[in-house]
Amino acid sequence: LVVNKYDGALKAEHGTGRNMAPFVETEWGGEIYELMKQLKQAIDPRNLLNPGVIINEDKNVHIKDIKPLPTVEHEVDKCIECGYCEHKCPSRNLTTTPRRRIVIRRELKKMEIRGDKENYKILLDQFQYDGMDTCAVDGLCATACPVDINTGELIKRLRRENHSPFANKAALLVAKNFGVVVWGARFALKAGAIMNSIFGKHTMTAITKGMKKIVPDMPLWTDQISSPPNLSAINKITVNQADEKVIYYPSCISRMLGSGVEGKKNLMETFLSVSQKAGIQVEVPKNVFGTCCSQIFSSKGYNDANKYMANTFIEKIWEASNQGILKVVIDVSSCAYTIKNMRHHLTDENQQHFDKLKILDCVDYLHDMVMPKQQSIQKRGSVVVHPVCSLQKMNTQDKFVDLARHYAENVTVPVHSGCCGMAGDRGFLFPELTTSATMPEALEVQQRKYDGYYSSTKTCEMAMSAAVNENYESILYLLDEAVN
Repeated sequence: LVVNKYDGALKAEHGTGRNMAPFVETEWGGEIYELMKQLKQAIDPRNLLNPGVIINEDKNVHIKDIKPLPTVEHEVDKCIECGYCEHKCPSRNLTTTPRRRIVIRRELKKMEIRGDKENYKILLDQFQYDGMDTCAVDGLCATACPVDINTGELIKRLRRENHSPFANKAALLVAKNFGVVVWGARFALKAGAIMNSIFGKHTMTAITKGMKKIVPDMPLWTDQISSPPNLSAINKITVNQADEKVIYYPSCISRMLGSGVEGKKNLMETFLSVSQKAGIQVEVPKNVFGTCCSQIFSSKGYNDANKYMANTFIEKIWEASNQGILKVVIDVSSCAYTIKNMRHHLTDENQQHFDKLKILDCVDYLHDMVMPKQQSIQKRGSVVVHPVCSLQKMNTQDKFVDLARHYAENVTVPVHSGCCGMAGDRGFLFPELTTSATMPEALEVQQRKYDGYYSSTKTCEMAMSAAVNENYESILYLLDEAVN
């Protein structure tokens, strides 16, 4: 039909293969097909090179030895194993890719059907690290998939199914006492920073490496971690009069890891400074410090804790925003993305509240509200930016680049920019994932020096700083330093 009626070709970018071999003569005609056979005979008289792939006398080879595709999971079953997703995956050079994860899930199912218990257990054990632990669940694979498969969602579900009742209860307890947990984490970070200052800057790295041998889930300390930021700026009540007002939600990442480097303001102070220079009044609600965006629970598959935190967050933000009247700005892009996509975890009442809330990522806020108010600026020279995967999924990476171009003379977006593999805190648990994921981009960036290195998510900035050996910081700093 394709060849005879419509004068078409049997394939486009793919090779011929045994599936198409019986139809090569129909497509090309008997004379050219005979020439192909003669060339094959002259070059490969013993038929050793890929026998039967193009020249095949068996006219039924395309219906023999068909690869079985057992029903596994709804995410898996749609996959045709085309591999379009693979270049997006941060673990592609370390362990597996979305396509390979799906292939392994299918192979496990075949082994289960065959009753091959021994090899099933071996492959399942290997899949834990290669398939589960080193998946960043960033979902960028779905942006390249022809049938919109999000392998990250599959891995989240598998993690959720693997949790014991005790683990789920422990996670829920953490969620219900998150304010205490954050302050405990801040205390631990401060204590670790003191240890490093006394015994050397690599002390905590060595200690946490030793502890990880005993407790595998122990996060590793990195050179990018410092003492937690001072929160006094956001504890003050803003009384300045302005034409516009927003609610500022400092993410838990900012509250724990948002310290400035080399004497600079911390991230929250910088947000307030940028807003003040733009004449925008900022209010930091006091009732949200025991909450977070719930990403830490959703990415690990703790469903009960995730639902609890998501609903608690919306209830607090609903009250803080005067029932959705005021815009709410999030200072970390990954948190903003999580919040914007938490609706299906909410109760019916909170879904109604969610629909009325105006949630802005800091990039949206800076581009749409701050940048138009700042006409007198002092541009930086050359800067390089790292558009985090959350911006790509929210389709706001162009706004991010526009911001950089407005406040800098020359802006470089690396060709190899992609997911850094940090995935919230996964890079602290499996640092080899971020090392592998950032390498192509880091090698490109290191070809020259820049006046500034910018992104929009703190943990991604930490990963890129470690990879490039330069200080990546929030694009908030670029705006703050460009306006007197």
